[in-house]
Formats: sequence, structure tokens, C-alpha cells
Amino acid sequence: MKNIINSKNIKIVLLILVVVLLALLFIFTFNKKHIGNKKWSSSKSIEAVTPEDLDEESVIEDEGEIIFLIPQEEIYSFYFTDNNGILLKFERKDDQWVYTDDESLDINEDRIDKVLNYFTDIRFTDVIAGENAEDYGITKDSPQYYVYDAAGYATIISIGDTDADTGSVYFALNNDFSVIYVNSGKLKNVSQYGIEDLIALN
Repeated sequence: MKNIINSKNIKIVLLILVVVLLALLFIFTFNKKHIGNKKWSSSKSIEAVTPEDLDEESVIEDEGEIIFLIPQEEIYSFYFTDNNGILLKFERKDDQWVYTDDESLDINEDRIDKVLNYFTDIRFTDVIAGENAEDYGITKDSPQYYVYDAAGYATIISIGDTDADTGSVYFALNNDFSVIYVNSGKLKNVSQYGIEDLIALN
């Protein structure tokens, strides 16, 4: 009888240990996933990112090889999906930037220069071919950036998922989803601006 009781106690203890280990594994995995998604240091949470932070990031040279390079003065118009999921459209008129959905808005030209820093020098650290783009979050419905030159030629950048471990972001060019590029993560920062950040304060 004593052996049966001891056997039951051992089974209960083992079961408790398994449950505790599974709980610890879940907590570790959850924390790792969410910490890996942060694009900023631990002193700056995602919620604390300001337009000024994004401005500072825009002037830091990105990692990797250049895949798209254009002087700012050669950009005639550009579109990008903002932090509210809205596609913002801007066009240059008489050397001034206007928001095409409401041309009465006074646009912060200095801030637009910072936004354009993200578009004028796009780089990649790796290339993935022969994979399903949807597995990397790249579809026709993905956030997109459009950059038009003076001749009206458009370059389209489709933004996919962010790698939870490295912070890198996947992207595709000109709706060619057969080749996936990896960016250091800088490229996705521009989508953290909102229209309210691009209006001049009088």
C-alpha cells in the first residue's frame, strides 16, 4: 500500500513539474516574440516613438546593398500607407508639397524631407527567392510605398512582416512577389508617421 501511495505521489509531482515547465516555456516564447518585434531600444517602447524619433532615424545610413536610389529633387510624387492604414498621396507643385486629398493643408516641408529619406535610398541585406511571398506577409493588400519620378515612372515597394528575432522587414519591388528582399527594419519606420505629423503647426 505504501508503494502505491508513493507511486501516486511521484506521478502527481511529475505532472506538476511538466505543467510548470510548459508554463515557463510559454512565457519565455511569448516574451521573446514580443521583445524581438521591438524596433527601438528598451528605453523607447513602440508606444513612445515620436515623429522626432522617426526623423532622427531617417538620416542614419541603412545597412546592406542599395536596390533603389533617387535624389529627392527628382521625386515628383509619392504615396505611403500611414500608421492608420491610410494611403497618403503627396505631389510636388511649384516646389511645394501638397496633400492631394486636401490641398488646403499646410504641409511641413522639413518633415516631408525626412519621410523622403526613407524612400530615396532603399537597401537590402538578403534576398529570398523561390518562396511563397504570403509566408512573409507580402500580398497585394500589403502596405505599399509608391515613388514617382518627373517622367511619371513609379517604383512600388510592398512591405511585409517584421522578423520577430532580428527586427528585419521583408519587402518586394514593383509587384514582383517572386523575389523577397530583407531590409534591416528601417524601411518600415515610415509607416509610423500619420497625416497629423506632416501638417505644419502655425
